[in-house]
Amino acid sequence: MEEGFLFKDVYNKHLIENMASNMQNSWSEFNISSFVNSIAPKLDALSLSKRSQLICIELYNHLPKDYPKALKILLNSFNPEMGTTKIQGFEGFYYMPIADYVSRFGLEKEDFQLSINALIEITKRFTSENAIRPFIRKFPEETFQYLHQWTNNENVHVRRLVSEGTRPKLPWASPLREFQKDPSPVLELLEKLKEDDELYVRRSVANNLNDIAKDHPDLVVETLTRWNKTNNKGTQWIIGHASRTLLKQGHPKALTLLGYLQNIKIRVNNLRVNRPTCQLGDEIEFSFELESLSADKQNLMIDFIVHYMKANGRTAPKVFKLSKKSIPENGCLTFKKKISFKPITTRKHYLGQHEIEIQINGMKYGKVSFVVE
Repeated sequence: MEEGFLFKDVYNKHLIENMASNMQNSWSEFNISSFVNSIAPKLDALSLSKRSQLICIELYNHLPKDYPKALKILLNSFNPEMGTTKIQGFEGFYYMPIADYVSRFGLEKEDFQLSINALIEITKRFTSENAIRPFIRKFPEETFQYLHQWTNNENVHVRRLVSEGTRPKLPWASPLREFQKDPSPVLELLEKLKEDDELYVRRSVANNLNDIAKDHPDLVVETLTRWNKTNNKGTQWIIGHASRTLLKQGHPKALTLLGYLQNIKIRVNNLRVNRPTCQLGDEIEFSFELESLSADKQNLMIDFIVHYMKANGRTAPKVFKLSKKSIPENGCLTFKKKISFKPITTRKHYLGQHEIEIQINGMKYGKVSFVVE
């Protein structure tokens, strides 16, 4: 990758020219120069998603208005399927505007079958996790019939689409609010994927469950508890990965499911920061000692909570994972951790008093404060 490369630059003049050439090979009337000139001069000012949308619109403008005919041209222009079990590099982003095209212009009932088949072909080369969502909303019963069939598809990317496309809170996609209210149709799909041979699929299943847990924690714990009865190693991996939000929240049954009891006998000693103040853009270090008060070994899920100052003058907690440890009988552990206050795109830092709190197996153990100046 060249120095200074931006993610949005996967959509560049070279990709546009390549796409135009492929389209003309599929349909001789495709106007290469018009297509390229309608897109390339506008790219610099646009984000990744806006570039993809522009390409989608210009495909519509340059292809026949008859959707079945246009779709056939698009499909005939495709490269061979991916030979790997996961998406690698940026080449697959070529198909994102085409997926947008299908989800935008293929939503008529008479086109449903053609569009669904097209999404499968796109998925074998990239992903249709975002593009399938309009079909779930408009044709839920028909789309779910296919999703259930695809849980047994031989192609790993198609099986992953079943889970990834139904995530209630898929990143960079509009939420599926109907499943935020009632996730039972999604859980029926995940039930069929819980022992999938591919980690690529199981990771999506775990992420889907983690989404659902944000709105229905007890339902997810109930599901994972039932799944825990299987000896399948892949399912056991899903249980651990799907529980990460529940564990951060200190959900007692989720912690118990993974072997972290709440009636532990421990004491946190000498919780401190290395200085009382921290400059914005700098970092601060905290440390503490963990003492076992039990004659038995104890499994510990150790987190820390930073109570960040917000713009309204109040603090808001953010839980971070620190360590998973087994502390021996009457043993002692020591921990140190640095927290950065350098500017990042996902969090804005504010001046004022902050606090650090230790959380072990969902229980809180003392606070220490410092000031960001």
